[in-house]
Amino acid sequence: MTVQKGHYMKRAVLMLVFLALALLHGFVLCASAAPGVWVEPGFVNVVQGENVTVNITVDPAGAEIMGAQYNLNFNTTLLNATKQTRGPFLSQDGAPTTVFVNEINNTIGLIRYGESRTGVNYGVTLPGVLATISFRAMEPGICSLNLSNVKLSDPLAQPIPGVVVTNGTVAINESTFVIAGFVTYSDGSPVTNPTVAIRNMNTSEEFIAESNESSHYYRVSTNRLHINTGDLLYFNASDNRGNVTEFNHRVTEEEITAGGFTQNITIYVPDTSPPLITNISALPTKDSAVITWETDERSTSMVKYGTTPGNYTHVVVNMSYVTYHHISLANLTPNTTYWYVVNSTDPSSNSAQSSERNFTTFAEIVISISDASAVSGQETTVPLLMSNITNVGTADITLSYNQSVVHVTAVDSSDFDFMDATIDNSSGITRIGAIQAASPGLSGTVRLAYITLTAVGTGGESCSLNLSITELKEASPEEITILATTRNGTFFIAEITPPEVTNPAANPASIPEDTDSDPRWGETAHLNVTVTDDCGVAQVTINLSSIGGVHDQQMTRIPGTDIWTVTVNASAGTARYAYESYIPHELQVTATDIFGNKNTSVSLSLVIILNGDVSENGEVSLYDALFIRKYVLRKPGFETMNERVGEVSGNGEVTLYDSMYLSKHVLAETGFETLH
Repeated sequence: MTVQKGHYMKRAVLMLVFLALALLHGFVLCASAAPGVWVEPGFVNVVQGENVTVNITVDPAGAEIMGAQYNLNFNTTLLNATKQTRGPFLSQDGAPTTVFVNEINNTIGLIRYGESRTGVNYGVTLPGVLATISFRAMEPGICSLNLSNVKLSDPLAQPIPGVVVTNGTVAINESTFVIAGFVTYSDGSPVTNPTVAIRNMNTSEEFIAESNESSHYYRVSTNRLHINTGDLLYFNASDNRGNVTEFNHRVTEEEITAGGFTQNITIYVPDTSPPLITNISALPTKDSAVITWETDERSTSMVKYGTTPGNYTHVVVNMSYVTYHHISLANLTPNTTYWYVVNSTDPSSNSAQSSERNFTTFAEIVISISDASAVSGQETTVPLLMSNITNVGTADITLSYNQSVVHVTAVDSSDFDFMDATIDNSSGITRIGAIQAASPGLSGTVRLAYITLTAVGTGGESCSLNLSITELKEASPEEITILATTRNGTFFIAEITPPEVTNPAANPASIPEDTDSDPRWGETAHLNVTVTDDCGVAQVTINLSSIGGVHDQQMTRIPGTDIWTVTVNASAGTARYAYESYIPHELQVTATDIFGNKNTSVSLSLVIILNGDVSENGEVSLYDALFIRKYVLRKPGFETMNERVGEVSGNGEVTLYDSMYLSKHVLAETGFETLH
């Protein structure tokens, strides 16, 4: 009882001190008629672990203030300064200011600040906040915020006398934060003397809970200095048998206000038995399959499969925990045997896998017509086929097409006993019907008919040959429909005019030999041609064999244009020189349209020069090194030079270094064997 009474008396005295300090602060402010600097608010009451912010406020009291500075001392055991920011006082009229000191020293408990106006010759006269300081409350107690070295200066940089300074006080109350609860096994039985460790992931602090051998209760007691709203707490709870439970908890504002929270913990005893797999089955179609099985406990579903035994190249997984498992396999190849195993894993990571099994997908039944092409006015014949079919007895198929492009002129030669067709070229529809009258049903690849098509449009036109199934049934007493897919064709009207090739150009028109097989600056050229064709250009190639390339180098179309391009370099030994000049290579272009018509009438001219032969006299000598030197120095008579040929050092620019490099190369000095 005495201890409790003393505690209340201590709190009463502490509150009287707080009140006296606050009244004294207000009295001093009211009594001040001279310029003043004070801590605002003068008294702050906070809880341990909270953040607190105070302003350093200045009242000019009619004086013009051009600059201000101060020191602030505090107790580092009680407070930790975190930030000091500039206030609006000296810039209240929009004038710029310079902060010449802004320091926080939490070792000795000292904050320094200094700021002055710049670009103007007058000061401010209205009160305002010079700076704002943020602290974190560390330990319980009363901390004075004592100002010293306070100076206010006028526009003449002279100190203003008689500045009244008022200090501040922060009262820090002790806080507590308790985390507690009970630890049980998943079956509800208690975990006596549990080990519970809690780590604050935001601060890396770790707390070990109190527990004892006679209880499954745990408790951690700390304060708000160590735990705050939003902190992520990592819990690790274990028994004396090695079983562990781990989880995270995010601290809420409500829990901070309440001074803690209750967290009961469940430790799960590990399951070591794998699921029991039964009743495996596979239901295939032509391009898919459904695999099902059952397990005696909730577990995941996995099917591993492939087209050779023991080699499972595909995996399908469903991570849901179920006892009836259903996995669909898609995009399978028709008429193919697949080998598979099923696998299930329970929540304790125990896995079971079945023995290998297999299934075979059905062959896909396809009704198809081939692509066809003909020159306008001519005809061609294509088959209409049924593939992978079994015991077909009746077929009723419709072919539709664009009658302005193609007409059907004949339908004949069926594998069926009887076949007939109705041709209606005015609407672009031909209907073909066939039956097996006396013979058994047909199987395998069956020809419904040969279709003769005549091109009636103009060159370059095309249209789809679309098939639709009206009836397809087996030759059996029961009326059984055969399911099949259609594969349409395309009819093209060919034309015999090759593409037009124009505007051959090489940029630049000449390049040096690539003597080190490493094309760098100046050693490549862009070759361009314009190729047009009414029906479409299939490809453009160029013969680069004479300059060390391939004879059918593909050119690339520049998007949105008819220009085809390729970038080339020339191998060593491909320069041609005769009759006192370099002879260009004629690089033949081959342009092919979608019908295979070719145009080989155009060539691209490209001159290949010996690397370093800037004088272009057909040899590389010391004269070329001299030429480069005089060109770099802008000597009369040497104003023009092919820099692509003169850049021999490989650095992408022509300098006196290239003259030296070429000289040493000509004189066969070591290290200069290769021109770049």
